[in-house]
Amino acid sequence: MKFRAVFVPAVAFSLPFLASGLAHAQCCPGYSPATACAGVTMTKSRWCIQDSAPSGQSALPKAFCAYGDKVVTTLESTFNISAPDIFEFELDTQTGGAHTGTACDHFGDGVAYDAFAGDAYGATGFWGYLLALHEAINDWTGLSSTGWPTDWWADHQSAFPNLMDFRIMNALGVAESDQNLIKAATAQKGRFYPKGDSADPKVVALDNVYNLMPNGDGFAGFSHMFSLQSADGVHWDDLGVGNPDVKRSEYVVAYMSLAAKQSVLKTLQGPGANGGGDICNNTPDGTSGDKAYTCNEDHIDAIATAHCAIAANGKPAADLSKLKSGNYTGIASGPCGSTCPNECACDPSNHCVAPWLGTPSTTPAGGAGGMSAGGTGVGGNGTGFGGTGSNVGGTGSGLGGNGTGFGGTGSNVGGTGSGLGGAGNTAGNGNGGTTAHAGAGGSASTAPASDSGCSCRIAGTTSRGARFAGLFGLTLLAGLTLARKRSRR
Repeated sequence: MKFRAVFVPAVAFSLPFLASGLAHAQCCPGYSPATACAGVTMTKSRWCIQDSAPSGQSALPKAFCAYGDKVVTTLESTFNISAPDIFEFELDTQTGGAHTGTACDHFGDGVAYDAFAGDAYGATGFWGYLLALHEAINDWTGLSSTGWPTDWWADHQSAFPNLMDFRIMNALGVAESDQNLIKAATAQKGRFYPKGDSADPKVVALDNVYNLMPNGDGFAGFSHMFSLQSADGVHWDDLGVGNPDVKRSEYVVAYMSLAAKQSVLKTLQGPGANGGGDICNNTPDGTSGDKAYTCNEDHIDAIATAHCAIAANGKPAADLSKLKSGNYTGIASGPCGSTCPNECACDPSNHCVAPWLGTPSTTPAGGAGGMSAGGTGVGGNGTGFGGTGSNVGGTGSGLGGNGTGFGGTGSNVGGTGSGLGGAGNTAGNGNGGTTAHAGAGGSASTAPASDSGCSCRIAGTTSRGARFAGLFGLTLLAGLTLARKRSRR
C-alpha cells in the first residue's frame, strides 16, 4: 500500500473548540486511549487508537507517548502560539495516509495505524514519528495564518513543513539522546537534499535561510518571523490576490527577511548552498494552473520598510490597515529612535527602514540572558543553541556545532562527524559537511491546503517504507468542524 492523495476544496479555517473554550478530555467517538501510554505523564497531548484498527492497542509503541508532548511544546515555541486544546494524535484504521484534523471537532491529526510499526531508512517507527509531527506542523501553520503560498511554502509544494520535520526531530533526538530519532532526522533531511528520493531545492533553500537566522538559530528566527506577522495582524489571504501569487510570496519573504535581518530573496531563488533555490525565480512548481513568477527585491524592501515605519510611527490604524490589505506603498516614513524596533535599522536620513537598507543594531557575541561566552545558551560556549558545547549551533554536539549537531563537525546534521551531512558514520554531504556513506545530504535509505498547511511529498522506497511512497494528502479543516472528508485517488 502507498499513501494516497486526499484532497478536499479549500474552505474557511474554523476551529469550533476555540469558541467553546473547553478542553476535550476524551478521545473522539470510535477511538480509545492508547493503553501503552497508561502511566506516562502527558499534559499537552493524547494518543487515541481507532477501535477498528486491525492491530488494536498494539498499534502504538510506548516510545511515542512522550513524543506527543514534546512536539506540541516545540511547535508552541516555534510559532508563538499556544495549543488551543489538548492535541489529539489519532491512529486510523486505513492503511497509508495522514491528515490534519480528527474524527470529531478536536484539535489534532491522524495517521494510518501501520505507520508506527516497522523500520524505514534504518529508523524504527520512522513514518509514525514523521507523519504525526508533519501534520501537527500544518495545524500550527494554519493557526498562524491562512493562505501560505501553495507553490513553495505549503500545499502544492511544501518546503517549510518538510524542512521543520527533520529540524525538529533532530532537536528532540539530541535533547533526549535518542539515537533512533536522530537517525530518522538524518534520513528525512537526506531525502530532500540532492540525490535523495524526494530531492527538492525549495527545502534546501529554506534550510539555507534557517542557517542565516541570527546566531544560526533557525528556530528562534522563524519564531520571530511568526511573531512579527502576528503582531501586525497580517494574513496572507487578506492581501487581495490569489494563491499562489507574487505579492503573497513577496510579503512572506519580507517578514522572513526581517527576522533574518537581511534580505533572503537571493538565497531562496538560488542557486545556493547544496543546490538550494527555485523559489520566487520563475521556476514552475509543477502544478497545473499555477503561474510562475519572479519576486522583486524592491517590493520586498518596501514591504519590510513599511512594517518598520508603521512601528516607528506608533502603528497608526490607517497605515496598518493598508499594509494588511496589500497596499504597502504610500506609507509615511518613520523616525529612528526608541520606537524603531530592533528588527529594523536607521538609514542615512534617519528613517526607520528594513535592516539591510540601513545600519542594524548589533548584538554582542554570545547574546544575552545567560547566553554569553562560556554559558549555556544561544551563542555561548557552553551547552546551548549556538554554543561550543553539546547543543544546537554550538561547536559541541548540537545543531550547527562542531560536535554532534546539524552543521557541526561532530556527529549530526551538516557536520563533519557522523550525522546529517557529516563525514562520520552516517551518509551525506550536508550543511558544511563532507561525504561519508551513501547519498549526498543524508542517508540513502502535511493539513489544510491553501488554508493553512499542505499536502506534502513523503516519498519512500526502503523496506516497509515502500508502502508510504508517493504523495500523501491531508484532510482539510472544513466548515464548522474538523471532521475528516476522505477521497482516494
